Amino acid sequence: MKEIKFNIPLQDPKSIKNVIKFLNEKKPLHGPGKNILLIKKEIKKIFGFKSVHLTNSCTSALEICALILNFKKTDEVIIPSFSFVTTASSFARTGCKLKYCDIKKNNLMPSFDQIKKCVNKNTKALVIVHYQGYSVDYLDELKKFCLKKKIYLIEDAAQCFGSYYKNKPLGSFGDFACFSFHETKNLQSGVGGMLVVNNKKFLKKSYFIFDKGTDRYLVQLGKQKYYSWVTIGSSFLLSEFVASYLLPQIVNYKKILKYRSKLYLRYVYNFKNWLNNEFYLTNNYKFKYNFHAFVIIFKNNNREKFLKYLKKNNINAVISYIPLHTSKAGKIYKKATDNLNNTSTLSKKIVRLPLHNHLSLKEIDYVCDKIKKYFNN
Repeated sequence: MKEIKFNIPLQDPKSIKNVIKFLNEKKPLHGPGKNILLIKKEIKKIFGFKSVHLTNSCTSALEICALILNFKKTDEVIIPSFSFVTTASSFARTGCKLKYCDIKKNNLMPSFDQIKKCVNKNTKALVIVHYQGYSVDYLDELKKFCLKKKIYLIEDAAQCFGSYYKNKPLGSFGDFACFSFHETKNLQSGVGGMLVVNNKKFLKKSYFIFDKGTDRYLVQLGKQKYYSWVTIGSSFLLSEFVASYLLPQIVNYKKILKYRSKLYLRYVYNFKNWLNNEFYLTNNYKFKYNFHAFVIIFKNNNREKFLKYLKKNNINAVISYIPLHTSKAGKIYKKATDNLNNTSTLSKKIVRLPLHNHLSLKEIDYVCDKIKKYFNN
């Protein structure tokens, strides 16, 4: 079997065709232009998101949230320690404090009780990470809780474009939601992201920060003649060139997710009547799912031996994250009283198997067959 890569960025012929068309039109590469406007229109039609900024990364979307909320040094932001680094660094760079919360064994996301225990008088925001594109099973309750406690809810929705909680798309619950179009995601533009602003109170300020800290937005609305520097911001815009590659994928996202579902469910089928006591799956989604990742969790600590075995058989798998509270930059925010036992233990047992639109069902069967042989031996 040829090498089975963990990820191959989606190469949609329609995306390539649209890029060539855009270049032939000789329009400005910077934007915003037709492609960005069409993406925003399509996003609104699909999910009902009314206020959207297309950004150059999900990290930028998170950083905009941090700048909007204007944290003080005494403010705390609750985040899972089991997350990507910019979930933390986007807020830490403002000078505020981070408060880590632990995860559950079944879905690798925090429990509602765990979040409640982390809340105190200094809590200003909570970042809920939709890991693997799944939703926690208490999202509506969490939204009510945050409103009651006057805590801003931010959805780190990097992995969950097209996933739902009950009948509402993920990204529609928080004051803000941040999505990724990085090349490791279901839909990709190399790098890219999206910020959804659901709290109207912050809409005007989000435009200022998004556009380098200027009030150019008001000029575009015809409310003033010239624009100037009004706040701290940066160059967060997704380029029109990149948007031309992304647009066809947004339009055809259901077809893309449908093929991923076949691959994902093939894994499930292969393991369904075989699973032994060595590992378990996290495929416990209850609602409409985008099939972003396929994760197995070891019940012992033999992960490294397993990864070497896969590599020897031309299969590339990855481990996910090093916990933030154990990392060099992140450990300064951990308190002695923090209970992060599940994060510390599970992070050493997680393996993400290959899953991307250039895989075949035959390759999935090969991966599963090799895994079965490993454990049977």
